[in-house]
Amino acid sequence: MKLIIIRHAQSIANEEKRWQGHMDYELTEKGKIQSYCLKEHFEKHNINSNMIYSSPLKRALDTALLVFPERKIIKIPDLIEGNSGVFSGKTNSEIQDKYPEFALQFKHTQNFDIVPEAESRYELRKRAVNAMNFLIQGHNDDNVVSVVSHGGIMAFLLAVILGTNRVWKLKIPNTAVFEFNINPDRWVSGDSLLNKIDSFEIIKFLDVSHLFTD
Repeated sequence: MKLIIIRHAQSIANEEKRWQGHMDYELTEKGKIQSYCLKEHFEKHNINSNMIYSSPLKRALDTALLVFPERKIIKIPDLIEGNSGVFSGKTNSEIQDKYPEFALQFKHTQNFDIVPEAESRYELRKRAVNAMNFLIQGHNDDNVVSVVSHGGIMAFLLAVILGTNRVWKLKIPNTAVFEFNINPDRWVSGDSLLNKIDSFEIIKFLDVSHLFTD
């Protein structure tokens, strides 16, 4: 099967440099243009997804609707962004003013476990495992599955695919594309760290070529 994972297009909070978490923000006009660019790229290269899934948050769902306007979009709660707790809706300067101690700790650790009301790494990993098991085991080798989600949870989705506990800090641009060929029959269910080298192939990683030339 082919699995395509897409970060949502630019939202109002992205433009204003605010932490979003579970807060719901609309796309900007730039975000809509990014989505159209990706739509045209997929059409030009005959990338025809037969199953489309999205986070239920507007910025992801609206991206999916613009990129795949004639397809049914299925919402999956496990694809929602990680809850950023008391940081949600705030810029970094606002966080430093209101929560200086937590802001300092987070600057050094980049770990939401120290942020009040935020979703823990354990909870994010559990959601990512659930989502990936469904996306892979719930489809066959002939499927082309596209997923629209968020930068934070995507880092955990990628870690699950790669079979590692390590979660890389990635700067994932809006509408960046990750593409994998995955053998569903060789996928190890659960949060296993068994060698999955024969179960997947990386085709695209952080690809934003559709935003420049095509």
